[in-house]
Amino acid sequence: MSSPQRQVHLFSMDSDHFYAAPTTTAGLQAYYQKYGQHPVSTHFHLHHFRDADAATAFIDGGHQSNIKAEPADELVFGLSVYTWNAAEFLQLAKCLKQHYPDALIIAGGPHVQQAEDYLGIEAIDVISLGEGEATFQELLDADSRQQWPEIPGLAWWTGESIEKSPERKRQMALDELPSALDVLPLTDDQGNALYDAISYETSRGCPFRCAFCEWGTGAIGTKMIQFSMPRVERDWRKITAAGIKDIWLADSNFGALKEDLAKAALICELKKETGFPRSFATSWSKKHSPKVQEIVLMLNRNGLLPHYQLALQTLTPEALELSNRKNMSSNQYEPIAQAMAEQGVPIAAELIWGLPGDRLDSFEGHLDHLLATFPNINIFGYTLLPGTEFYEKRDHYRIETVPVAGYGKAKGEYVIACHSFDREEGLEGYRMIVAHMIFAHGAISPMTIRWLALKGFSGISALLRRCLTGVIEQLNHTADATQNSPFPTEGIEVYEQRADIYLQMLAQPELVYKELKRELSRALLAANHADWLEELACILALDAALIPQYGERRRFVKVFDFDAQLLLNELESMRTGSDIALGETHTLWIETPGGAGDILRDPDGGSWMKASFAPATELIESVSA
Repeated sequence: MSSPQRQVHLFSMDSDHFYAAPTTTAGLQAYYQKYGQHPVSTHFHLHHFRDADAATAFIDGGHQSNIKAEPADELVFGLSVYTWNAAEFLQLAKCLKQHYPDALIIAGGPHVQQAEDYLGIEAIDVISLGEGEATFQELLDADSRQQWPEIPGLAWWTGESIEKSPERKRQMALDELPSALDVLPLTDDQGNALYDAISYETSRGCPFRCAFCEWGTGAIGTKMIQFSMPRVERDWRKITAAGIKDIWLADSNFGALKEDLAKAALICELKKETGFPRSFATSWSKKHSPKVQEIVLMLNRNGLLPHYQLALQTLTPEALELSNRKNMSSNQYEPIAQAMAEQGVPIAAELIWGLPGDRLDSFEGHLDHLLATFPNINIFGYTLLPGTEFYEKRDHYRIETVPVAGYGKAKGEYVIACHSFDREEGLEGYRMIVAHMIFAHGAISPMTIRWLALKGFSGISALLRRCLTGVIEQLNHTADATQNSPFPTEGIEVYEQRADIYLQMLAQPELVYKELKRELSRALLAANHADWLEELACILALDAALIPQYGERRRFVKVFDFDAQLLLNELESMRTGSDIALGETHTLWIETPGGAGDILRDPDGGSWMKASFAPATELIESVSA
């Protein structure tokens, strides 16, 4: 009979549309195998779920074939918990505890740092607070639970109460941490990449203390510490040699450190040598210095920049002050946006609706202004996160929330009201977000929205909310048996069903553009802009030609009675100055990647899957205007 072994099963799960290597759990394994006391008799098993469906399948029965141990073996389960997987992993913990009652269940990650919300409530025995590598190793090497108080960075349930050990000091010498890539295979037996992407950190910490974010205010802290360049280069060469397409940096402020310029130069060099990565995304420094802009331009020249995002979050003075962002230089955004757009950089602004101190009229007023400044804007509903300042002060700011659908006790909470806006206004803000996501980011009417903004039309965001309601009502009126119930037109429900609403719009574009033309024309007439109506018809026709489509990739011919290419070029350059010459026939090739309902499942990907004008080639399909 073989001697007893310890089986350690570590679980991780990707967020939607991001299938990446499990570097977090692999990092725990690498650390223990280097520093642990029993590396030979401790066997690691990494369970990495591609999505929630894979996690659910494991819970529903997959664990029976994937967790194998002799009766005498010790079982340890470790869960890496983030907001996007909290619901599934709390259910997973319950399942594991039911089937393996003697096993130790450990949770770590940003979402469980409020240990009081989980211990004694969920099927979790112990939580790792802060950086987890050394804590996890010392926990595995403890002879018994009596030693837990001596291990910094732990919180556990005694059966009656929560106990905590002293706080663990931060890891200051990051190169002492072994790389996850020392134990994690990146290719299969044929040399093909096992993952589409990888998340990689070159530094830890964030110098800012934004009240809605846990990054700088939580256990990782404000001081930025980085791995050495030789360590980064060694890992990046492994990643690119494996053929992994996308690298997503987990750094909080890329460009803030002087070494970041060398990192950007390295990744450009590796792409020239290997063809990989195809893209290089990160969270950019909040101080958009000349060095940051040099990095952005370098990455853009080398085809590595998916976006350059300015995290404005809000422009309302009170909300900025309460969020501890009042003096951030990113708020001087206009010259940055103009300079980057002129050089073809895919610059975007990031906003959050629902922060304490904001109001819908103020938020929409600033959004309307930004629409004439930035070619892309990403708007998110504010989700209250554990461990943040606003979470701690929720009563002070009279914050009201509703659970994120499907999360329940996982503490995913949409903010719908606070001291500065009431519930009705808060919910209307979510309809505003959906309208923007579907019509602008979903590529249904992005040029029409930009045209209105550049023309100086007042009240664009409020108009888009009315358009959304009108289109949904038309969809409901024409619904067939395939739609089980009418789509909601208001409340948080319209936000949570935005993907289904969007796909139905793509399936009925004639209905959508008819309703848009009706609502927009009415608004122009009410604002005494009857002279804009012919131009509006042209812009809507342009958007309709480039909308994402169902089916396969194909090319077809479209005939316009105006110069559609010139109009598109002007709007993409954030200009609208040339007169539209009506009556002049222009025949253009259009190429669509297709994929709606298959590859494209929500408005977030619309701008990537829209059609485009293409050079004239052999006729595949001809469609008259």
